[in-house]
Amino acid sequence: MPMGKLGRVVVANALRSRRHFVLSAFGIVVGIASFVFFLALSMGVQNVVLGQIFPIEQVEVVTPRADLFGVDWHKNRLDDAMVDLIRARPDVVDVVPRMTVVFPASGRGEFEGQQIKFEVGGFCDGIRPSSVADESFAGLFRDWESAELKAEQKPCGPPPTYSCADPDRYYCDRRDYKCHHRVPVIVSQTLLEIYNGQFAASHNLPKIDVLAQFIATQGLGQMKFIIGLGETMVAGSNQHIDVSKRRRVEGLLVGISSRAMPIGMTVPIEYVKRWNREFVDVQAATTYSSLVVTLAGKDDVAPFSAWLQNEHNLRLEDSLGERFATAIFVVTTLFILISFAIVSISAINIAHNFFMQVSERRREIGVLRAVGATRKDVRFIILGEAAIIGITGGLLGLVLAFAAAWAVDLASAQLLPDFPFKPESYFDFQWWILAGGLVFSTLFCIVGGFLPARRASLMEPAQALTQQ
Repeated sequence: MPMGKLGRVVVANALRSRRHFVLSAFGIVVGIASFVFFLALSMGVQNVVLGQIFPIEQVEVVTPRADLFGVDWHKNRLDDAMVDLIRARPDVVDVVPRMTVVFPASGRGEFEGQQIKFEVGGFCDGIRPSSVADESFAGLFRDWESAELKAEQKPCGPPPTYSCADPDRYYCDRRDYKCHHRVPVIVSQTLLEIYNGQFAASHNLPKIDVLAQFIATQGLGQMKFIIGLGETMVAGSNQHIDVSKRRRVEGLLVGISSRAMPIGMTVPIEYVKRWNREFVDVQAATTYSSLVVTLAGKDDVAPFSAWLQNEHNLRLEDSLGERFATAIFVVTTLFILISFAIVSISAINIAHNFFMQVSERRREIGVLRAVGATRKDVRFIILGEAAIIGITGGLLGLVLAFAAAWAVDLASAQLLPDFPFKPESYFDFQWWILAGGLVFSTLFCIVGGFLPARRASLMEPAQALTQQ
């Protein structure tokens, strides 16, 4: 039988028994909708959790500590030599050394008429400006106290104001009465989300959706604050610091970056080196607190961790990203198995319906065989009808999954309060998810129709026409 005519027979038979078509396709629609819905939800959650909050390809290298008589003894140091050694590995894409402010310090500033105070010691670290060279604020995020730039510092204005030419960026340091550039500070998207979701609402402060736009409209002056080196809000914790050493500098928030400290603030590392040397010692100014290493892929984490531990007595900080990835994988696998179970049951239902159809259409099949249809043609007709059910059911399942995702996103936008990293959509419908849904629905339907098709093709024309 010509393929064109054979195709028209398949379509006509599929549309002729609408009740059979609906009953067979219902389970496929539900199963594929569940499969696509949960897989897209998993990808959407991974984009937020593992892409923005805990990038799984990024690991943090730290030194093991042994506590003896109340003193922490580093078994190994994170210094420039170790940075170069790690960077030389072929599975390493980038290494960002970080140095934490290891002495008491505090900050305070005024924002929208409200006084804000915060602890800086332990919540501030430094990175190299080259680490954010591709950011829009790279021109501001630099060491403004280098020997070259210090030579360009101008004297402050006359008393009592001691003003500087550009007060949004410069302040008068009363130690030398010169205009110093404010210490450039960057923060993470995590901190901004916490501010928008919790702090801003409780303190009646405006939300900052895009910091660059906020700075452009409000000016850099809104982002300045004071850093008290050697000062603290924790009573007594700075007793070991000589009062004469305590001093104040001014900071300036210049941007948002994924390179910044998750909870705290980040400045150019040269500032932290000078401060640690001034308030602690030389070792504190030459030892990094951690190294943030970006690997080529998540599969490189295990061998890299083993290399660190076995050869250099270093370790990776516990990765919440790996834990979240495992939890997401387990939950996603569970829902996908449930979806496969629904589709499998639907395939069994399709087989049952087609067996009944074959029994009811014996004479029709016999006539087809008598007028010249081959066994291959009969199999093609039955499997073609099953494939049409699969394609139609798969398409309807995709529509149902999109509708359910739209309803969830709408309910989240209207009913749920803002929270850190709240996404506009919880779903990521990638092309391979949609293609996989259609392929699975068609494949399971063809599998369900295979045995009935085989049974129909084996019927002898005379037997089919004579048997009632």
